[in-house]
Amino acid sequence: MANFLFKKSYELNHFTKVHYNHLWGSRGVFTTIRVYGATPKFILLKEHLCQLNTGLIKMKINFSLTRKKLLELIPKNLKIKNYNHLLRIAIKKNIISISLRPRLKLTNNFNCKLVNYQRTNPKIKNLQYKKILSMQKGIDMQKMELLFFNKKKLLEGSTTNIIMIKDNNIILPKGNYYKGITLNYLLSKIHTKYIFKPISIFELSDADEIILVGSGKGVIKVTSIPQIKWYSSSSKMFKRLSAIYKNQLI
Repeated sequence: MANFLFKKSYELNHFTKVHYNHLWGSRGVFTTIRVYGATPKFILLKEHLCQLNTGLIKMKINFSLTRKKLLELIPKNLKIKNYNHLLRIAIKKNIISISLRPRLKLTNNFNCKLVNYQRTNPKIKNLQYKKILSMQKGIDMQKMELLFFNKKKLLEGSTTNIIMIKDNNIILPKGNYYKGITLNYLLSKIHTKYIFKPISIFELSDADEIILVGSGKGVIKVTSIPQIKWYSSSSKMFKRLSAIYKNQLI
């Protein structure tokens, strides 16, 4: 269970504090922002707020969250010397909920499990996550990620996007899924050609590297996928992407 440093909910119109509600299962959207450093830096905050507000428009929720309002809602008396935390923002029609928890430390030997599942309304980071949360309870999230596929075509991780490397080519799944902030940032900085194409789950066996990226996990190298007896044979692109990501933390 997550060890929250704070969790608060507010009524949207006047920002009156109400009983905390995580809002999972509600009709709404959320985003998770990494907070890092002695003086807390909100990693890619502008991009997160833009994507969050775009999701609100698509869900026809008449609200827009600004940086100023968000910072006003975060408690000022947090006794944290060095941040390495995750700030979650969830919004439905009449409530905004925010919480802060420590970021999990991931193991070097990181594995994946293939699961036949596709999120509801997948191109929006929406709150219909109860099925995913239930599946996550069956694994150790510090050691493993769930990789979703539909009709044998790869989609996304339960908390990440997927990058496949084969013969030095960057290949991303083409399909109906959410392309996250971290993925978009890395693709804008890599200065290397990449392609989106349908990736069969059987094609994963031919990958040299499989890399997961997301706000919570950062950039993580997949060591193996036991179901298909796949094992990583390179770290070349992982090292490049990891270096680009770490520049955001400086």
